Amino acid sequence: MGPSPMVTLNRQMLRVSLTVACASACALGVVAVPVAPAHAADTITAADQPYFAYYHLDQARAKGYTGQGVTIAMIDGPVETSAPELAGASIVDNSPCSIEKAPEATAHGTSTAALLVARDYGVVPDATLHAYRTDAGDATLGSDCIGNDGTNLAGYPSLINHAINDGAQIITLSLSSSDHSDALRWAIARAMSQGVLITASAGNEAKDSNESHFGWWSGVVGVAAVDTNGARASYSSWGQGVTTAAVGGPITIRQYPANTLVQSVGTSSSAPIVAGFLALARQKWPDATSNQLLQLLVHTTVNPDGGWNQYTGYGVASPATMLNTDPSQYPDVNPLADKGGGSSPTPEEIAQYVDGIVPPVEIVFDNSYTYRGLDESVVGASTNPYPTHLGTSPRYHAK
Repeated sequence: MGPSPMVTLNRQMLRVSLTVACASACALGVVAVPVAPAHAADTITAADQPYFAYYHLDQARAKGYTGQGVTIAMIDGPVETSAPELAGASIVDNSPCSIEKAPEATAHGTSTAALLVARDYGVVPDATLHAYRTDAGDATLGSDCIGNDGTNLAGYPSLINHAINDGAQIITLSLSSSDHSDALRWAIARAMSQGVLITASAGNEAKDSNESHFGWWSGVVGVAAVDTNGARASYSSWGQGVTTAAVGGPITIRQYPANTLVQSVGTSSSAPIVAGFLALARQKWPDATSNQLLQLLVHTTVNPDGGWNQYTGYGVASPATMLNTDPSQYPDVNPLADKGGGSSPTPEEIAQYVDGIVPPVEIVFDNSYTYRGLDESVVGASTNPYPTHLGTSPRYHAK
C-alpha cells in the first residue's frame, strides 16, 4: 500500500486540461491546484511524487536497477532540458524536423520526460531518453516536416519508425489518436516483429476510449490509471486495449510559461511509469525476449479478481515482482498479439511485413524494410525508397 494522495482532486478539477496546446490531441494529465509558489531554481524531488514511495523505487535504485543501458523513446511535446529536475539526465531531441508549439505544451513533454529520467524521482534515471516532438495539437510545422513525396515527418508512423531507426527499445506515447492508417499499422507491425515495446495512455475521459487511443493497436501496452491506494482512478478511460494500470497521480509538474509547480493526474503519467518498469525489467533480465517481458508484465500484476478486465487490464503493474520473477519461464509469445475487437496488426499482417510483401508506398521512414514481393511497378517508382528484390519473399520459397 502506498502513501496517501498529497491532495484530493474534485471532479471539476479533473476536467481542466493540463495544456491548452495539447488539449485536442494529448491524453493529458489535468491541472489540480498550484503548490507553493515556485521559482526557476526550485527543484521537484521524490518527496513530491507519491508514486516513488508507493512503488518503493528507492529499493530498486539501491539494488542498482536504474535503467542503465536501456534506450526509451518518448513521442510527446517539447522537453525543457534546463528544468532543474532534469539536470544530469541523458536526453536527446531526435525530432526529425522542426516543430514549434505553444509554451504550454512544454509542461506535458517535460513532465513525461522527468517521470522517466529525473535524477531524483525518475523511474529509470540512468536510461537514455530520445525525445520526438509530435505534430499533435496546436503545432506549427517547419517546411522540413514534409518529405519529397508529401509524407509528414512529424506524424506518428514517421516518429515511431524514426524511434526504432535510432535504437529505441521502448517507446511511450501519452497521446490520443484515432489514426488507424496503413502507415501506422506497419510501423507497429515493425515494432512487434523487432521486439520494440510500446506503452500508451488509455485516456482521461472516464469512458470507453479504446478507438481513440494507441491501446487499440495489437501489441501496444495500454495503461489505465489508479490512485495511490491502488483503486481505479475515476477519470481513467477503459476499453479492450487496456493491458495494465499504474499510478496516475497526483504528480508534481513544472508548468510553462509561468514556471510554477502544479499537481496533475492522468494516464499521461501512468504510461511512462510502466515504460520505466519495462526498462527496469530489460536491465534486470537482458536475455529475455521482448515477448517474455510482456508476459512478465501481465503475469505479475496486482489483480484481486484475477484474469483481465477493461478497466485495469490484467491488473496494476508491480515493478518489484517484475524484478523478482524470471521471465524465462514464460513462452516467447506476444500476449497482446490479438486484443480482439478488430485490433491490428493481425498475426498475418505482421507476417506480411516480415516477409517483405507490404507495398512500399504504405511504409514510411523504415530503414530496415526491403520489398520482396512480386509487383514490378514498384521498381524505380518515386514512392519506393526501399531496397527491392522481386520474388524473394520467404513465403514464395517455403517448403
